[in-house]
Parts: sequence; structure tokens; C-alpha cells
Amino acid sequence: MTRWIPTKKEKYGVVIYNYDAKEEHELSLQVGDAVHILETFEGWYRGYTLRDKSRKGIFPASYIHLKEAQVEGTGQQEIVIPTDQPLVQELGATLREWAQIWHKLYVNNKTTQFRHVQQMTYSLIEYRSQIVSGTLPKDDLVELKKKVTAKIDYGNRILDLDLVVRDEGGNTLDPDSSSTISLFRAHETASRCIDERIQEEKTRLQNLERSRQSLFSTVHTYSLFMNLKNFVCNIGEDAELLMSLYDPDQSEFISENFLVRWDSKGMPKEIERLNNLPALFTDLSSSDLIRPRLFLVCQIIRVGCMELKEGKKHTGGLRRPFGVAVMDVTDIAHGKVDDEDKQHFIPFQQIAMETYIRQRQLIMSPLIPSRVIGENEPLTSVFNKVIASREVNHKGQGLFVTLKLLPGDLSQVKKDYPHFVDRTTAIVRKMGFPEIILPGNVRNDIYVTLLQGEFDRGKKKTPKNVEVTMSVLDEDGTPMEKAIFPGAGYDGITEYKSVIYYQVKQPCWNETVKVAIPIEDVGRCHLQLMFRHRSSQDSRDKSEKPFGMAFVRLMKPDGTTLRDGKHDLIVYKGDVKKAEDARAYLSMPSTWTEVEEKERQSGKQFHHSGTVPITKDSFQIATLTCSTKLTQNVDLLGLLNWRSNPEQLEQTLGRLMEVEGSEIVKFLQDTLDALFNIMMVTSEKETYDKPVFNALVFIITLIGDIKFQHFNPVLETYITKHFSATLAFSCYTSLSLCLSPPLLGASPPSAPCPISPFPSLPLPLSLSILGS
Repeated sequence: MTRWIPTKKEKYGVVIYNYDAKEEHELSLQVGDAVHILETFEGWYRGYTLRDKSRKGIFPASYIHLKEAQVEGTGQQEIVIPTDQPLVQELGATLREWAQIWHKLYVNNKTTQFRHVQQMTYSLIEYRSQIVSGTLPKDDLVELKKKVTAKIDYGNRILDLDLVVRDEGGNTLDPDSSSTISLFRAHETASRCIDERIQEEKTRLQNLERSRQSLFSTVHTYSLFMNLKNFVCNIGEDAELLMSLYDPDQSEFISENFLVRWDSKGMPKEIERLNNLPALFTDLSSSDLIRPRLFLVCQIIRVGCMELKEGKKHTGGLRRPFGVAVMDVTDIAHGKVDDEDKQHFIPFQQIAMETYIRQRQLIMSPLIPSRVIGENEPLTSVFNKVIASREVNHKGQGLFVTLKLLPGDLSQVKKDYPHFVDRTTAIVRKMGFPEIILPGNVRNDIYVTLLQGEFDRGKKKTPKNVEVTMSVLDEDGTPMEKAIFPGAGYDGITEYKSVIYYQVKQPCWNETVKVAIPIEDVGRCHLQLMFRHRSSQDSRDKSEKPFGMAFVRLMKPDGTTLRDGKHDLIVYKGDVKKAEDARAYLSMPSTWTEVEEKERQSGKQFHHSGTVPITKDSFQIATLTCSTKLTQNVDLLGLLNWRSNPEQLEQTLGRLMEVEGSEIVKFLQDTLDALFNIMMVTSEKETYDKPVFNALVFIITLIGDIKFQHFNPVLETYITKHFSATLAFSCYTSLSLCLSPPLLGASPPSAPCPISPFPSLPLPLSLSILGS
């Protein structure tokens, strides 16, 4: 005969999975229900839910998350009192009540109210996480308590629920110890305050919507200000936090990384910046902000041993994946949420060590699918999973940040919001151009992403622990000092070492760094990538030499920069002396695309005869050039460097008309400067007058097009501040004969006002360009 055993410690818990009763003696459960446990037997509990104490039954123990509680009385008189703070208990009860209403709103398709309750619910969950983490200072906890009670009272009034009467400190008044008059007055005060709050909220939302509409219709460039207040996580080793903006629908990073270094004691490396790590994500266009979904993602890399907390004999200083944190910032980007003081909690998702996963696989049945995210899974894949599932078992660990959307580019934000942007604020650039590039805004950044590779294990029994070391070298093999930037907020480094994935044959890194070198050095520089196996044993690791080497030139022989996109690099053998000699390997092809081009030109199959052997390994990178001085278009480059081939000038001017408009507007100042220089240098001859003028007409007409009309201010700035072609007027006089009357817009003598030569542009702007 089976016997149920009365529980002693297992008295109180919260339901974490829904359970539908299959037998009469079983008890149905809903997620979030608080249960009082009376007895236990072989993986089952017997008890009741606190929302319906009259109905007792049995339910699976694995569906309950146990919590500490005080027990008063025995037997039938037993009462369970949770040991949570009273505010935490009230939060839990409120969330359970709101969840039922939330469900009804969803079923009845009341979208507006549904989203409103959703937003309030998420805020309370976030507040609760901050309180139970136990990391908040006393002053912050008091302030947070005021916010929580105000939010609860506000939500209860909107949902037509009972009003909770409180004292000045936000504590619930006890009717047994308070007089009727004091309760009545407190009720009146609370009701009046909530009504005022509702009216303020309505006014705020109306003003916010009005300002959002006017803002998005007039401003073309935006910045997102973020301040990292704290990172709560017990790692035990140094760590790097890499934060960036990410579009999950396009699977692309919008910004470069904001880098924060954390020490093993759980503090920022720069202790003076504790609770204040600001960053400004700049150059965001309106098209970036109206994306269906926009996320702030954080990749956490621990820096230490191969396995967490290994001994002194093990290799240190290795970059290993540790976890991710993601936050949906779509509403902030769309201007629907604007609260710069609100601290957002971003839950942390840790990834499991491979040794733990292997042990788990041995213990658990292979038929049961494991939901554990392993450390060998690329971090980009991990946060995509977290974004899709929205389920994070964070245990109170995560990041605390404040966010605010600011109109304007970097210079405008510095002018309008000096209290946000100071010398400590990291400037995080967009991986791309803003909608408007003003003359004088010089940029020369090349983003390199280590994508993936496949490496033969060689003589080893298991796949290698591959570490990629990237450097920027000149043609002599001399490193360019501090040319690589893993993230905004820190100075450049000379060598970048990748994350190491443990015993993986086909590692996927997806790590992006910025290469920034002087424009004049780009033509003679190349990227060198060395591949090395890293051993967890320090003695073995010291004897490991690079087994592979790859490289790629930053500029092609025709003077254009390395094209944007993916590049399949040839991996050469790295353990030979010639692999370190830049002059030796630079004469060999760097990508398989070069090999295919040579085969196409020669009509013969490629046979490698270089001094460095080719391996069977493969490696892929992606590059993106964000430069206002370096172009990937041969025709535009021909115009900008017209002095080097003056005999080809007429053909160069003709080919300008074939260049894409988006490429021309990026180099608008340089293109106009080149055209006016040609006009001035060749002013004694009239050979190039008409082609130059046609090119100017083409550019101005292009900017008048609706697609590029927001570049009108750029053209005006060029005319007022940069235009200096003193001979333009005399050239224009001779060129005016080439224009037909319709193009000039010549008006009859009786016309009351002149007509712009370019209807899409203002008359003064058109005449200024023509030199009249």
C-alpha cells in the first residue's frame, strides 16, 4: 500500500508549466499559480492552489519551482507564508491577476488594450527582476518601490480593479490598525493622484506622438544614446561585452560594437566609470528606425582558461564564448517609448560548457531532446534563438541600461544634448553611411568579419581549437600599429585574436572588427590571418605553431578598394619560413576568385608554383568599406584621379553618367571638386567644356531626383563653404551657348519672374552652381 509522506521543507512553490488533470483526484495547474504542498510521493505532490483552497489534488513535482516559506500551525490549521518581500508578493499577485485580463483581451481581439497591458506587465516583470536580484543599493530600491506602486495603482485603475490604499512610503495600509477616517482620506488622495497620473500619461502620449511625427518628417539622421549602468553576472574571470544594434529579420548588424571590459571581480576595468558607461550609436537613418524589428544585442566573451576556472598549469588569456543578452528596442526606435530615466533589464542567457553537455547526454536518454545551448554554437546563432523563443532562464543575471533616441547626427547631438555626450561617451558608428553625407565629413573605415572556416584535424585525434590572429601589414610585412578596433570605447590594437570554439572542425565566428588606417597607406597594406591550435595545457600550448596563413590586399591593382561582400581566402601552410615573408606571399593569389580570374584569362587550369604550399583548409571573411575617399567603382575612380590619365579624360567624363547615383552622392564634394578643377585647368581649350558641363547637369539633376532630394542641403553647404572655382563664371559664359532654351528655362520678356534652370532645385541654388 502506497503511503503519502507529509512534507517538511517542500511547502510552497510556483507552477512553471501548465498541467491539465487527467484523473478526478488530480489538480489542474496554470503557470504562475502559487501552490501549498501538503504531501509527497514518488515525484508527485498533493496540495492546493492559493487561488482555490477548497480544491485539493495531486500534481507532478517537476512542474513546481519550490520557494522558501514560513509555516504556521499544523495539520488542517497549517498556513504557509512566503518569505518574499511584501512588495515582491504584491507584484506576483498583480501579475497573475493582470495575466488573466491580458488573455481575455487577446481572445476578444482588443489590440490597443492588449498592447497596453503587455507593456505594463513587462515593466512589472522587469522591476521584479531588479528587486529579487538583491544588487540594488538602498536608495535605488526606495526609488524603484515608488515606481512599482505607482505602476500597479495606475494599471489597476485602467483595468477597473480595486484600488490599493497606501501610506506615503507606498506600503499597503492595514485596515485593522488604521481608523476609518484615515483610510477614507488615504483612499481619496490615492484616487486623485491616479487620476492626475492618467491625465498626464494621456497628454504625454499625445505630445510624444506629435513630436514623433514631426521629427520623422523633418530629420534624416538619428542617434541612439545608451548608458550601461550595471552588469550582474558571476563569471569569475575577466570578460568582454560587445554591444551592437541588430536586425533579426535581415540577420545583419547595423552598427559596429561598443566594447566594455569587465574584471573577474564583477566590476568595469575602469572602476571610475562604475554605473556610467555611455555610448552613442550614430548615423542611423529613418530607414534604419522603421525596420519591423530592431534589437540591442550583447555578446559576452570570457577571457581566461579553456575550461572555466581551471588551475595555474592551464593556458590563460583565451577568448571563449560565455553568453548573450538581447533586448527589443523597436518601440524606442519608432519613438513610441521615450523615458531616459527608465532602467531596462536585459536578461543574460549563459551557454553551457561542452563538458557539461557531454555529461548531460550520458545521464539523459538520447530520445529526450536537449534544450541546452552549447558553447560551440556561434553566438550569433544563440541570440537568434533567444530572440525567437523569448525564453531566458536568467536567474536575475543581466544588464541594466537606459536608452534614448536623439534627433541629429553626432555634431548636432553634441550641440543640443551636451549633458549626454562628453569625453567619456563612446561613439559607435553605423556600419554604412547616413542618409546625408555633408561636405567635410571624412570617413575611412573598413569592417572585416571573420565568418567561418573548415580545418583538417591533421595528426590530432580531435578537431582543433582554432584561434585566428589578424594583423594589418604593409608590403614589407611591418605591422601597422593600433590599426584594428574590436569595438568603440577603446584604442586600437595591433593584433586581434578571435574567440576559440572547443574542438570544432567548422567553426563559425561572425566576429567583426574595424580597420582604420590613413588613406595614403591603404594601397600598400594587406590583412594577414594566422591560424593556430590552442591547447588547454600551458606546456603544450607553448609548442604549438601556426598551421595556416591567409591574406588579402585592401586595394586592387586598378586602384579600387576591396569589394564589399564575402571572400573565400586561400589558406597557405603556416609552419614554413616563407609564410612570414610578406614579399614572398604577396606575389601569390589571396582568394579563390583571383584564381578563377587567372584561369579565365589564361584558359588553363591553375597550378600553384609558389614558395608557400596551399592546404586543404578553407576560410571565409566578409568586408564592408565605409569611406568618403576610397571607392570601389573604376569609372568614378578614373574621374577622381583624372590627372594621372589626362589622355583618357573625355572617355572618363562620359562614363561618369553610368555610375550609380548612390555612389556619386557619397563622393559628392570630391566629384564636384574634380569637375571644377578640370574646368579651370583646361580653361584655355574648349575640348572638355561641354562634357564637364553635361556632367554637372547630370549630377544636379540626380540630386533633384526624389530619391536623392535630401542631398539638397549638402549641395547648398558645398556652394557656401567649399566651392572655390574662380573661373567657373567665364567657363559658364562660353558654355551657355551649348544649352538649349528648354534646359535653360529661358522665359519670355513678359514673364513676371525667372525660372530655375533645374526645376527640382531652388533658383538661387541652380544659378550658384552654374556660376551666374
